Amino acid sequence: MTQAPTFYPSAERYFVQTMNASRPIFQGDLFASIFGANDSGDGTFGLLLPHPCDFAEDGKGAVQPQRLVAPVFPASRTKVPLKQLRSGSVGHLIWLPKWSPAITEPDWCADLRLCTSIDAAFLAHSIRLASMSPGSWLALNDKLTRYFTGIAVDRTRFVIQRSDLHPDCPPTPAGAGV
Repeated sequence: MTQAPTFYPSAERYFVQTMNASRPIFQGDLFASIFGANDSGDGTFGLLLPHPCDFAEDGKGAVQPQRLVAPVFPASRTKVPLKQLRSGSVGHLIWLPKWSPAITEPDWCADLRLCTSIDAAFLAHSIRLASMSPGSWLALNDKLTRYFTGIAVDRTRFVIQRSDLHPDCPPTPAGAGV
């Protein structure tokens, strides 16, 4: 099944530029040292996948310690052409640009075929490397919906209706949204 490309933001707008250390851990956050160290450094990064309701400390997350993450690898490790990866047309891969000037590889990907559950204790604020911007978060949700259900999201209607759905969105005006 060929998937329509997702609407990834540009590399410059992919991650939140200034991350508040006290910002809640959120869907699409990127973490270091999730899967242990290896010589090449790949596979040690993880992308948090479930909807925030699944791990909110005052909700289900208070009683359910498991979190679903996808390992993140350098794009050079895949056999997928970079243009195809960046377009979002590879169903099981989520494109990620480099999140820090210290990272030498310019392109990365999270592999949804290798998702696994880890204990929430491994997801500390101190090892969070980056947080997706609202636009990237929408692209992530589009990718997850397509991959896990096969249903394409109507991009013309796929917008954040309530600012409380993403911690970096401006407040929703009174009377707006659902």
